[in-house]
Amino acid sequence: MFIGRTQEMARLQELYDSPLSHIAVVYGRRRIGKSALISRFAEGKPWYYSFEGIEGERTHAQIVHVAEALKRQTGDSILGNVVFPHWDAVFAYLTENLLKKASRRKKLILVFDELQWLAAGRGRLISLIKYYWDNHWKQHNVLLILCGSLASFMVQRVIHSKALYGRISLELLIKGLAPGEAAAFFDARRSREEVLKYLLVVGTVPRYLELVQHNRSFTVNMNRLFFSPQAVLKDEINRIFYSQFKEKTLYRAIVEYMQDSIRSLDDISRAQKISTGGGLKRYLTIMEESDIIRSYVSFGKIAESRDRRYTLSDEYLRFYFKYIGPNRETIDESTSARLFELLCGASFDIWLGLAFERFCLKHAHHIARILGFEDTVLRAGPYFVRGDSAFQIDLLYLRSDKVIVMCEIKFHATPVSTAVIPEIRRKIDLFPLPAGHSLETALISVHGPDASLHAAKIFDHHVTAADLLECEKK
Repeated sequence: MFIGRTQEMARLQELYDSPLSHIAVVYGRRRIGKSALISRFAEGKPWYYSFEGIEGERTHAQIVHVAEALKRQTGDSILGNVVFPHWDAVFAYLTENLLKKASRRKKLILVFDELQWLAAGRGRLISLIKYYWDNHWKQHNVLLILCGSLASFMVQRVIHSKALYGRISLELLIKGLAPGEAAAFFDARRSREEVLKYLLVVGTVPRYLELVQHNRSFTVNMNRLFFSPQAVLKDEINRIFYSQFKEKTLYRAIVEYMQDSIRSLDDISRAQKISTGGGLKRYLTIMEESDIIRSYVSFGKIAESRDRRYTLSDEYLRFYFKYIGPNRETIDESTSARLFELLCGASFDIWLGLAFERFCLKHAHHIARILGFEDTVLRAGPYFVRGDSAFQIDLLYLRSDKVIVMCEIKFHATPVSTAVIPEIRRKIDLFPLPAGHSLETALISVHGPDASLHAAKIFDHHVTAADLLECEKK
C-alpha cells in the first residue's frame, strides 16, 4: 500500500527529466518507506538498477551480493563466472556495461540502497563513488540515488562529506506521513478517536501502520503488537538505534532522558555528563536531522538562543520508554492476553494527553493549513519561560499579519467543557502580547467544544480529530 509522498516523487521526477546528471540522497529512519518511495518512482522507467546492502556484513560479502543482483537485473551470463575482487571492479563493470550504452536515450537510474551497509560503515566507498562520478558517470545522463538509514553515516559521511561537496543536487529526509495520509491506512469504520490513538503510539510511519489489523479493536492490537512475548514491535527499539546510530548506547541514553519533558542543552549536558560544546550539539543535530527529536526556541527569543529546548518527537520511542522498557520482564514471561490493560491502566489516558500535545507540535504546519493561515506563519512552537515550569503555552503561532494564535490542546474522550475557561484566561492574562499585535485563540481537541463552551466564544478557532485526519485526503 503506497500512500502520499507526492512532493518527494515530484522532486525526484524533476531530476529525472533534467538533461543533466544528478546525485540525490534519500535518508530517514527505519521503516519510514525510503525504498518504497524509490521503487514507486522508478516504476515504468526503462533503465533502473538498484543494489541493496546487507546488514552487518563486511565488504567482501557486500560485493558478492551486489554481483548477484547485477546478474539478476542485467541477465548477463558472463557474471556467473566473474568474481569482483573490490569495489573498483564493480564500478568499472557498471561504467562499461550499463552507463556507456550508446542506444540509451532515457536517464539511467542507479540506486545504492542501505548505503551504510554497502560501505561497511566506512568512508572509502563514498570516495570511490566521487571518483567514478567525476570521471565516468556524470557524462552519461545518470540519476544516482544514495539511500540509507544510519543517521550518523548518511549525515556525516554522505551529506556533509568533503568527497561529495557540491555534487549533491537533492537531499530528501523522508519523514512520517501527514496525519490525513496516515489515516488512509485505516478502514473508514474505525472511529477518528481510535485512529488518532494509533498515531499517538506509533506515529505516521507506514510500516507500523501496516501492522495494525483493522478488524481488531485498539486494545487487541496493542496487546498483539507490544504486550506479548512474540509482539512484533516489542524489540523494534533495538533495530532503530542499531540501524540509525553508530554510537547507539549514547544516543539512546540522550533520547530516553527526553522522553517525558522538553529539555535544555544544559539539562542534557548535566544528565549525560557530556560537554555542551561540539560533541553534544553534534549528537543532537544528527538526531534532529533524523526526525527523532525536535528543538524549539520560545517566542521572542532568537534562533541561536541558549533557551533552545529539545524534545523527543518520535511517537514509538516515547511509548516504548514509558510502558515497554520498564515492563520487559513481565511482557517476556506473562501468558496474559490483557497486559496492555493491566500495565498501562488509568495512566494511559494521562499519557495520551501529553502525547497529543507533542503530536500537535510536530504537525503544527498541518494544523495551520487546517486553520487557513499556513502561508502567513513566521514561527510555530511552544511558549515557555526559563525557570518557570508553571506557565507554558502548548502551541503558539506568530503570523506575518501581526496576529498571534494561542492554542490549547486537549485529549478528552468527550467534548471539552467550560472547565477549561479559567486556564485559557490565565494564559491570556500572563502572555506578554507584543505592541501592535492581535491575539486569537484555538482549541485543538478530539471532539471539539461542547455546546456551553462553544457559546462562551472563548476560542476563535476549533480543530478536531476529524479535521486532523481528513485534511490531507484527496
